[in-house]
Amino acid sequence: MKRAAVAAMVLFLLTLPLFAGSDAVARVMPRGLSGSALLNVFLLIFLFGFLAQSWNILGGFAGQLSLGHAAFFGLGAYSSTLLYTEFGVSPWLGMPVGMAVAGSFGLAIGFVSFHYRLVGPFFTLATIAFAELIRLTALHLKFTGGSMGILIPLQGDSFWHFQFTGKAPYYYIALAMLAAVTALIWWMSRSRIGHYLHAIRQDEDAAEAIGIDTRRYKLIAATLSAALTGAGGTLYAQYTQYIVPDDVFAVGMSVEIILRAIVGGSATVFGPVVGSFILTPVAEATRVLFSGGGSGAAIVKLFASDASLEAKLSGYFKFLAAGGGGGGALMLYGAILIFTCLAMPAGAIPWLRRRYRA
Repeated sequence: MKRAAVAAMVLFLLTLPLFAGSDAVARVMPRGLSGSALLNVFLLIFLFGFLAQSWNILGGFAGQLSLGHAAFFGLGAYSSTLLYTEFGVSPWLGMPVGMAVAGSFGLAIGFVSFHYRLVGPFFTLATIAFAELIRLTALHLKFTGGSMGILIPLQGDSFWHFQFTGKAPYYYIALAMLAAVTALIWWMSRSRIGHYLHAIRQDEDAAEAIGIDTRRYKLIAATLSAALTGAGGTLYAQYTQYIVPDDVFAVGMSVEIILRAIVGGSATVFGPVVGSFILTPVAEATRVLFSGGGSGAAIVKLFASDASLEAKLSGYFKFLAAGGGGGGALMLYGAILIFTCLAMPAGAIPWLRRRYRA
C-alpha cells in the first residue's frame, strides 16, 4: 500500500506538465489562474524543497543552525549570471562555478566559526552577519548592478542558455535537482558521515570523546550545504530572469528555507520535502489572495455601516479582489505556520510516523 502510494505520487509529478493545460485542470483552478500557475507552484515546491534539503545537511544533520544560507543562494545566482551576461558562459557551466564559489564561502565562514568554537546562537549570529555583509557589499558594487540588480537577456527557447519559453522544462529540472539532493541525503543518513553528523548534533563533546573529528565533519557539512544552495541560486536566477541583492541575499530568504525543513522535520530524509509541500502552496495562496496594499480605513467603515452581514462580507471580498488586504498575507501565513508548529512541534515526518505506528 505504501509503495503504491509513492509510485502514484511519482507518476503524478512526472506527468503533471502533460495535463496541466487541460480543461479538467482549468475547471478546478481558481478563477483567473491557469495550469501554468499550477506548474509554477509545484516548481517553487521543488526549488524550496531542494534548498531546504541543502540546509538540512548543516542545520539538520550537523545541528548547526544557520540563518545565512541566503548568502550562498545569492552567490550561486550572481556567479552564474555574471559569467553568462559578461562572458557568455552557459549557465549550465556557470552552475558548478557558482557551487564552487558558494562552497568556498561556506568553508571560510565554517572554518572561522568552528575554529573559535562558535556554537548555538553565536554561530547563528555569525551566519546572519556574514549574509548581511555580502548583501550590503553586493548593493554597492557596480558589476552586480547595485540596488537595481541584473536583468538576464532573453534568448528564446535554448537549452544551452538555460532559457525556455514554457515552465515545463524548468519544472523537470527542479524536480530532478530535488530528487538528486534527496538521494544524497538518503545516502548520507546511512553512511558513516551521516552517523558522525548525527552524533555531533546530539552531543558534540561526547562525539569528540569517542574520537570523531567534529570540526572536520562540520566543515564538510558546511561546504556541501553551501555548494548545493548555490546550485539552487542558479536555477532561481534563470527561472526569474532577474536578480537583485535585496531578494537573493535577504535574511527572509534564509528563513523561508529553514521553515520548510523545520515544519517537515529537520534531520530527516524527507522532512524538508514534506515541509515544502505544506508551506509553499500556503505562501503562494496567501500572496495571491491578499496581494496589494488596500486601506484599513475602508474596511473599518464598511463593517461599521448599517449594511447586512451578507453585504458586508460581499464588500469585503470585493475589497480583496480589488487588491486590498495589506499585511493579511503575512498574518494568515503566520497563523497557519504557528498552528502547524503547535500541532507538530517535531515536524510533519515525526508526527506522521507516530500516527502510523498508532
